[in-house]
Amino acid sequence: MNALTEYGKILRHYRIDNQILLADMAKTLGISPAYLSSIETGSRAVPADLTEKVVDMYRFDEEMRTRLMKAEADTNKSLTIDLRDASPEAVDATVMFAREIRNLSVQEVRDLYNKMHGIRNM
Repeated sequence: MNALTEYGKILRHYRIDNQILLADMAKTLGISPAYLSSIETGSRAVPADLTEKVVDMYRFDEEMRTRLMKAEADTNKSLTIDLRDASPEAVDATVMFAREIRNLSVQEVRDLYNKMHGIRNM
């Protein structure tokens, strides 16, 4: 990586605009200041649960949450999903989705996103 990412820019701007010290944000998020700094500068990938922690801890509105999630997706080109407690059906669906995502049209992906977004907000 080693290049500023949109995710890092958003996080840093939020932190600075709200006068939050790097060490304080890192402590709130349960990571080291050095690790947070490396995420902000783009030298480390965004950990799987960081975005949700940021959104929850700092009460981001839906627009800011969406911006941060999109930036995370643009920054991280791979992800790890913990399926230890998932049902066999959920595991099968996740694996199938991961294999087929590249074959879906933009509209199909949008439809899936909107459906999942609607379920999440119920």
